[in-house]
Amino acid sequence: MILVGVDGGGSKTSAIAYTCSGSFLGKGLAGPANFHNIGVEEAVKNVNKAILLATKGMKPDVAYIGLAGIDSKYDYNVMSEALRSIAKNVYIDHDGFVALYAETRGKPGVIVIAGTGSVIVGYDGSRRVRFGGLGWLIADEGSAYWIGREALRAFGKMLDGRMNKTVIAEKIMRSLNINDIDDLIKWAYHEGHKVKDIASLAKIVDEAANEGDEIALNILKSAAYELASYSVQLAVKIGVDKIYLKGGMFNSPMYFNFFRGYLDSNNIKGIIAEHDPEQGALLLAFKYAGCNSSVLNW
Repeated sequence: MILVGVDGGGSKTSAIAYTCSGSFLGKGLAGPANFHNIGVEEAVKNVNKAILLATKGMKPDVAYIGLAGIDSKYDYNVMSEALRSIAKNVYIDHDGFVALYAETRGKPGVIVIAGTGSVIVGYDGSRRVRFGGLGWLIADEGSAYWIGREALRAFGKMLDGRMNKTVIAEKIMRSLNINDIDDLIKWAYHEGHKVKDIASLAKIVDEAANEGDEIALNILKSAAYELASYSVQLAVKIGVDKIYLKGGMFNSPMYFNFFRGYLDSNNIKGIIAEHDPEQGALLLAFKYAGCNSSVLNW
């Protein structure tokens, strides 16, 4: 029996495959799988590619798939239907829960994911609680997209004279090949909404902040504090004193220090997550297949 765990995120899709007896088959990597950003067809294509790479082309018996963008019953129904034939038995879940499961193996806990988007997921032993994870339009506080959008807003004010230009403006102009307000409007509104491109500006904000740009520094601090405050709120609700942290934003030492500092001030410990989310999905695949996950050596 072939079992696959999948993590379909906003920037990439990762899959890992094992047999029920614990034999490792392989890993697969493909493009993003958030259908809100790239469409259902492309999301399914990437999930299928990652799975087949992991299984060496074999159709799995059980696939447990954690997906970014599964934020409502509508989302679940859309992707369940779209992915129903990708394995003999398919289970769809929120990517935040499989990431948490990878760390706790079903015990109570809270995890914060701050990547392209953001979400906070908690489990108290019997029920799941989710804060945020409502997508770029409604939520994604503290995420790379949120930071990139704030940078663009500040940049627009610099271009039309409401704010003085700082280092961050020069960096954005070079990165996006924008020289004036007309170029910015064309980039933002005439060429389609660019979730990944806007999120990629978080790296520029981080660079500028490390060079002492006050605007960039304040954007990073505000992003970290806002997401951290909701994280503390959920940790108190769940009744835990530590929070697992995952996602590209925590690769920024400055962002991480702001975030961890807020947690520390509230007597909550922030721990960088050690396991890949697809490992949590695989553990759940073992559970639903009736296989013993103790054969997995991690």
